[in-house]
Amino acid sequence: MLDPSEQEIVDYVSKLKTSVADHEKWRTRTTLNLLAAENFSSPQARSFLSSDLSNRYTARDNFYRGTKYSQQVEDFAAELARRLFRAKYADVRALSGHMCSLILFMSLLSSGDKVITCPPKYGGYPGSSEEGLGSLLRLKNLYFPYDPKVMNIVAAESRKFITSESPSLVVFGSSFIPFPYDISSALPRAFQGVTAYDGSHVMGLIAGGQFQSPLAEGCKILMGSTHKTFFGPQGGIILSNDEEVFSTIDSKIFPGIVDNIHLNRVACLCYALIELLKFGRDYSTQVVRNSQALARTLDELGIPVKCRSIGYTKSHQVLLGYGEKDAARIADLLEDHDVIADTGIRHRHKMRHFGGDKTRNEGK
Repeated sequence: MLDPSEQEIVDYVSKLKTSVADHEKWRTRTTLNLLAAENFSSPQARSFLSSDLSNRYTARDNFYRGTKYSQQVEDFAAELARRLFRAKYADVRALSGHMCSLILFMSLLSSGDKVITCPPKYGGYPGSSEEGLGSLLRLKNLYFPYDPKVMNIVAAESRKFITSESPSLVVFGSSFIPFPYDISSALPRAFQGVTAYDGSHVMGLIAGGQFQSPLAEGCKILMGSTHKTFFGPQGGIILSNDEEVFSTIDSKIFPGIVDNIHLNRVACLCYALIELLKFGRDYSTQVVRNSQALARTLDELGIPVKCRSIGYTKSHQVLLGYGEKDAARIADLLEDHDVIADTGIRHRHKMRHFGGDKTRNEGK
């Protein structure tokens, strides 16, 4: 109903402010946040989100005028990303890690094409499976041979599988990703398709040289979220050293998939890239140390931590061996005590990053 009373307007504003304030207090001051998919951006980075850029458009076809400075921000972000990830090409227009997958799939695949990813049953990203983009784009989803005991693909069997199936696209990476993949052993030498790495969870570790280097190990595309171990705003990034593949993807993004790229997000991302260039190596090293220390402690307390025999983890994640029903129950119990986890009981032990403060962390 239009024309609300003055009191209704006051009540609406009060309700909004209260909900936001309650969330801010609970999630940033009184809870222990162990979600693997979340991180903290520095106040300096977040300040760009409220700039005038938040209300502005840009477009590669120069339809909009008034973009001479905002275009500099996008170009600078891509320049910094290329340097940080040691890549020849970078695109920062994707609004999320899922959007990166959508861009990749829509640019390179046609209906009926085969794509190999990690199995959702063991933490493979469901958005890239037949539950998500696979059915929407009418793809044939196939999955790597996988060993749940070590939470990793089986490289030798994967090599044979890729050879026999000849997929158009192979995507390494997973939502559950405690260890790097043996990419070179998993890829047949004569493979003619495109190889990509969804580094959404480990982009910050990759940037810091702590996890692995997918572009140097045989992947033509590195893509992923910018808000997990990468402590930027929610968004996505696509990188490559292959001119042909990158040009194909880059040319499809606008106007078919992304229009307004949310310039304030790009500015925030740009600042986070600068922070990673300065602090990324120390930051990512400490993240892994924290995860390994927590895993050992939990194991000593009798909690079923996975992958003990191979050192628990080499990423930001500690995986606990609970069944699906127990996992949901335990996640609810943890939240009742102000500890936030997901129903995979997949721990994220990342340091809270405040403009270079490398000593603070989220858990003890």
